[in-house]
Amino acid sequence: MRRRTRTRASWAGVLAAAVAAVLLSPTSAVQAADPVAICNSQSAEGALTYTQNAAGWPRSIPGGGGTMYLFYEGNLGQNCAVTVGSGAVDIGLRVSGGGGAQWSTGNGVTGPVYVRARGVCVDVTGSSGGRSHTVWGTNCGS
Repeated sequence: MRRRTRTRASWAGVLAAAVAAVLLSPTSAVQAADPVAICNSQSAEGALTYTQNAAGWPRSIPGGGGTMYLFYEGNLGQNCAVTVGSGAVDIGLRVSGGGGAQWSTGNGVTGPVYVRARGVCVDVTGSSGGRSHTVWGTNCGS
């Protein structure tokens, strides 16, 4: 009888450790990521109000299991981009046809990257799961 009690107690400990590992894993943090909050909280200009502005956003990364987000802050004319996915993820943002590209790489969530582009288009590239996706000439004229 004692032996069974110890075995059950041991299995209960293993189960508790497994549940804790799942709940505290980076994947759970990724699932809880709020891209607009990331843009708002990490802006060098302080607390700004980014809103989802471009038609068709967010955009999935085909076959990559990730999502790119693009937001716009009207007072500065500034765009903000974030990628949420699994494993290694990237996000890049630039004024269309120009320089000033900003890049970020992370694990599960990356960004924010910012580009001022009032009245002009931006290009956004994101990657997740070994796949990448680029959207050219978006969020124009905001």
